[in-house]
Amino acid sequence: MLEKKEIAALMILPLILNACSTAPKSMLTGAIAGGVVGAGVGQAHSQNSGGTAVGAVVGMGLGSLIGYLSHKDKMKNQEPKVIGDKPIEDWSPSITKPKIRSYMVPDTIDGNKYIKGHRVFVLESPGEWSKD
Repeated sequence: MLEKKEIAALMILPLILNACSTAPKSMLTGAIAGGVVGAGVGQAHSQNSGGTAVGAVVGMGLGSLIGYLSHKDKMKNQEPKVIGDKPIEDWSPSITKPKIRSYMVPDTIDGNKYIKGHRVFVLESPGEWSKD
């Protein structure tokens, strides 16, 4: 029988795996997790293989439904924002890449100090606002 920690890990697994996925992957992940949890609950409740099978089937159905609905909700929230007919990204300016120069300073000894060689970065021009 599964320990409480194992059951908790199995219940959290779909949330972790469902972060960025397609609808079929979300449904499959939900079905697998639901089936495992359902089988565990069915076994704990009935103490026989029939109850385990029923729990697994019900868990798979509920898990795939939850996976589909969560994916659908996630996609609805990710629709591009528009102002008029242009995406919001077209309305905001971007920043150009800064110009950076670097050089190496060799190992040096200054009195009783040893200074290990290192790279120095110099910002020659910062990024600028651009509408391109």
